[in-house]
Amino acid sequence: MQLIRSKILLSLTLLAFSTLGWSQTLWPADHIREDLNALVQGMYTYHPGLEKYNPRFAVEAERIQANMAGERTPLEFFRAVNQIIALGNEGHYAVGNWGDTIHSGIPGNTASYMPISVKIIEGRIFVWIDLSDAGELERGEEILSINGQSTQRILEQLYRCTPGDGNIQTYLDRTLEGGFNWRYHLNIEQSNSYELSLRSPKSGSRVVVLKALTKEKQFENYYLRNKKSTGEDPSVFEFDIDGDVAQLKMRSFSRGRMEAADLKAKKYYKTVFKEIQEKEVETLIIDLRGNMGGKKEFASEMVPYILQNPTASDLLFNSVSWEGKTRKHKVPKASKHSFKGNVYVLINGHTFSAGSTLARYLKEYSNAVIIGEESGSRYEGYVAGSKQYITLPHSGLEIGIPRYLNEYASSSKQPTSNQGVIPNYVVYPQMEDYLDQRDPVIELLEGLLDEQNSQESQE
Repeated sequence: MQLIRSKILLSLTLLAFSTLGWSQTLWPADHIREDLNALVQGMYTYHPGLEKYNPRFAVEAERIQANMAGERTPLEFFRAVNQIIALGNEGHYAVGNWGDTIHSGIPGNTASYMPISVKIIEGRIFVWIDLSDAGELERGEEILSINGQSTQRILEQLYRCTPGDGNIQTYLDRTLEGGFNWRYHLNIEQSNSYELSLRSPKSGSRVVVLKALTKEKQFENYYLRNKKSTGEDPSVFEFDIDGDVAQLKMRSFSRGRMEAADLKAKKYYKTVFKEIQEKEVETLIIDLRGNMGGKKEFASEMVPYILQNPTASDLLFNSVSWEGKTRKHKVPKASKHSFKGNVYVLINGHTFSAGSTLARYLKEYSNAVIIGEESGSRYEGYVAGSKQYITLPHSGLEIGIPRYLNEYASSSKQPTSNQGVIPNYVVYPQMEDYLDQRDPVIELLEGLLDEQNSQESQE
């Protein structure tokens, strides 16, 4: 009978949550406590080396739990969940899904939220797309505050609620750009309107109030002002040779896109590097910007083709499972088609997981020149692979915990801690670049190629 009553109470709680949305409904203190305890225990069980990259995890997680004593709103609970997960210093976590009671109001169009998209540049937030009914925002206007709270303070809160590797700011910024409005809605506040304090060289300082809108209405407003794209999605890989320069753009390694394009790493790289050798290419440019990873073999299978010097260690990486089992992966032998020329690699904060791993391999083994932003995954290793999903007992929130730790060989080229791949040439696009549709990374690359050609002509 007690079990039946508990199930009925949970069903009623979830029903109230999904119908009332983010109201001031209070959740029982014992439910909050038990869900957070289950989360922490699950992280300790399945996240290998949880305290390796954050030795203070236990202390900081306990502090968050202590601050959640008593009845709490769903918003406060979800914020605490995100904050605890973010303490894991790992970007591969999955926090809920669009079908659960916390998120479902957005795709289901029962939740209204801030109708804008933004760019985040060096700790500042700028308007990018105005999805409001009035459409009066100016692209590139800086947002100084929202509903009286400074954007610096808002970003600080969102950073604490966003899982990411180590101390990699670029990954957090690119991630928040991708869903600032709904992340604000789920982690900061829900409101019927949003008062934005704005500033721009063109319009000066002003205040604009935006009405909260559903996702459906925001998309409707977007297509009223913008033509629907009629072109096909760009190819996941693009390869081209022009004279003695080869360019390879790799947008993703995701399993779905690799299978859809019938791409297999070993076969693809053999074909590409054989052609590079036959056509006597001297410079190879690899663009990994926005590559969020996927199948890890698209990183490791390139290594035989980029080895330029003897390696200090035969270790490529160790894989450590959540059960404590370790598997050693050795550096492969160089291919007969191994490239010995100049290599340039373009990266940004969303060069993540296997995308970031490939950038690491290129830096370590091909003497590549790296250009762009710091990559999104930790240089010395991160936790990825398959996830273990746990369901928190009272909220029903599903958490995906990555459970395989990839540890790379120690590096003399970049002996950092909790940082991504650090470029040789750091380039942060500014708002003027976005507005003028300029690519400062490509511009810098072109300058380096000119210098390279000039030096070669003098030899």
